[in-house]
Amino acid sequence: MIAIGHEVKASSIHGVGLFTKQDINQGVLIAKASPKLDLNISFDIFDSLDDKEKAKILYWGYFDARLGRYHVDFDDTRFINHSKDGNVTRDMAYSEMRLIAKRNIRAGEELTQNYLEFESKQEFLKRGIKI
Repeated sequence: MIAIGHEVKASSIHGVGLFTKQDINQGVLIAKASPKLDLNISFDIFDSLDDKEKAKILYWGYFDARLGRYHVDFDDTRFINHSKDGNVTRDMAYSEMRLIAKRNIRAGEELTQNYLEFESKQEFLKRGIKI
């Protein structure tokens, strides 16, 4: 669940993105996992899906190696685009997903995360995504 004021709008990076409506200091909580809005899928369930369903899970979500399951956010955090120098990072002090500001972020900035924090370059290349 997103903990900051935000909006989804056109992105210069890719399609649409998530933008903050407020200044955020480094270390401040941006979002955390929500058992009511997120989907966590075991290997067995993922393997039982058809190819189109698997593709959707992999497009909008990722495999969380720490938890051993696929994870899909169903709130607006799914619109955080990739950047090698993202301004958002996962807080590794928690097993469940928590995103915090990696640096001070100004109101109006697009929130970005380095996707290589949670999936390997090889996983992206297998799906035809260039990182």
